[in-house]
Amino acid sequence: MQRVIVLATALITLVLVACSGSASIEPATSYDSLVEALDAAGMKINSNEENQFLFSGIFSVPGREIVASAESLLAFQFPSEAETDEQLALVSEDGYGIGLKYINWVNDPYFFRNVTLVVVYDGDTSLVKSTLTEAMNESIISPAIGS
Repeated sequence: MQRVIVLATALITLVLVACSGSASIEPATSYDSLVEALDAAGMKINSNEENQFLFSGIFSVPGREIVASAESLLAFQFPSEAETDEQLALVSEDGYGIGLKYINWVNDPYFFRNVTLVVVYDGDTSLVKSTLTEAMNESIISPAIGS
């Protein structure tokens, strides 16, 4: 009986330790570290590949589509901070216009940035938005979209 109590106590302790805190999410500075951040938040990565068709020409660099727990994200890695600034200056206040292009997003787009990495999410899942806010180490950069 005493052995059962010890095992039950050990099991309860393990469960409490596992539930007491989530994995640390490191700032994302590349496609790989973005995938790691999403994984650390408990999201299942279904796909991570260069998107050569949909939205491929909205910025000066090709986009990478990352599907995490059935939510699609578009990530863009720019070669310099200056080019990132230049490209983001093309985004309209509502996020639907990028330069001369109009993007018909499914939902209002959220733009996240960390130095030269930009992620666009046009969904409304709070786990995705909170993970991106933490991983990208900067606030949402499209003011007309809300948070």
